[in-house]
This record gives sequence, C-alpha cells and structure tokens, in this order.
Amino acid sequence: MILLDLEINRGILLVQQGKEEARENLIKKYLPFIFKVTARTCKRFVYWEDDEVSVALLAFNEALNKYDLQQETSFFTFAETVIRNRLIDYFRQTQQGVQDVPWSSLLRDDQDDAAVRIDKLTWQEAVECHYEKETAEMRREEIKEYSKKLKEFGINFEDLVKDSPKHQDARIAAYQVARLISQKEDYFSYLQRTKMLPLKELEQAVRVSRKTLERRRKYIIALVVIIKGEFYFLQDYLEGMKG
Repeated sequence: MILLDLEINRGILLVQQGKEEARENLIKKYLPFIFKVTARTCKRFVYWEDDEVSVALLAFNEALNKYDLQQETSFFTFAETVIRNRLIDYFRQTQQGVQDVPWSSLLRDDQDDAAVRIDKLTWQEAVECHYEKETAEMRREEIKEYSKKLKEFGINFEDLVKDSPKHQDARIAAYQVARLISQKEDYFSYLQRTKMLPLKELEQAVRVSRKTLERRRKYIIALVVIIKGEFYFLQDYLEGMKG
C-alpha cells in the first residue's frame, strides 16, 4: 500500500512535530481502519459506544506518537499491532476486574458529562458522514495496489474471473495451498523469484493433482498475494475459505 504509506507518513511527521490538527485529521480519516482492526480483534461487529473502540482510538493515537518513520514496517502494520496489543491488555484487565477504559478518557479533564455526550455525538456524526466515503476510498486504493502486485506475476482481474473455482470446496483447497506457500519460506521465495508455483514440492505436500495446481496457478498466486500483503479489505475474502 505504497501510496497510503506515503500519505500517512506525511501526516505522522506533522503529528510528531506537535500539529494537533494533523492528529485529529488522521484519526478521523482512518476511522474505518480503526474499526476494522477492532472488529477483527473482538471477532464481532463493534459500535461507537463500545469501550473497545475507545481503547482502539487511544492505541491508534499512541501509534501516531511512537511510529518510527525510518523503519521499513508500514505504519498500518505497526498500528494494527498496537491496537491488538492494547485490546488484549484490556480484555485481560476486565477479566481481572480492573476498571474499563471510559470514552471520557479521550477528552480533556475539564469537560463534564454533558460535554462528553456532545463530543461523542459529534464523533458519531463524523463517522456517519465519512465512514462510507473513506472506506470506499481505502478499498479503491487497496484494489489498485493489489492490481499492481498481480501484474508482477502476469495476472489481471480478468484472469481471476475466468480461473476462479466455481465450487466452495475447490476454493478452500486452493486457499490451503496458498497458505502453505505463504508459510514455507522456500516455497514463497521460489514463487517470488520465478513467478511460478513450486509444483514439484507441492505435489508431495498437498492432496491436489499437478494438473489442478497448474490450472489454478493464477488463482492460487492471487491468494498468496492477499495473504502476504497488507490488504485489510481483501483479507475478508479469505474468511470463508479457512474451513
């Protein structure tokens, strides 16, 4: 997600220089990302009033402060790790009876309950106005990056439409092959180097014929690209194949 990384890195630089307006803009802009990571970690749909969302917002804010712009890891990978870790800490604390992190902890100390309600309503209205727009924009950007990555393997979306298995069990089998390639460094390195599947090794490792592997080559590679990439929206496509 190169373009997204460049865009947010410019904003993070402003945040770390003390520009609070830049911080607010980034939090609002990437609310879809924050909600998505929170929902995945909680394994359920989340709402504004959930304390987990408050924890995730604080974690995203922490990530903005702590991210090292010189590191190779994408900010989104770093932020997702911070959010997940803070949510896990929160789950452990609440199980032990520690007080929940309230929404008001995101606000100034001098704000009363009425101000908290007003501010929360303002945030909710912001989500309603921008959530679909920003989600669609991030999805388009992600698909654009995904298309570029596929072209490195000589694959386009038309190929995927033509080569995608018709039956769910065939899609699950293809996903299992893709996951194996993603997990085994020698398989993945071979794929990156040759742009081809390591057919000889796969024949010995999976219960799929060589003929089927060859026929599903583009589809399997496309799944590997999703698994190994930072494609937050496209990852949802894989959920039904994990068995």
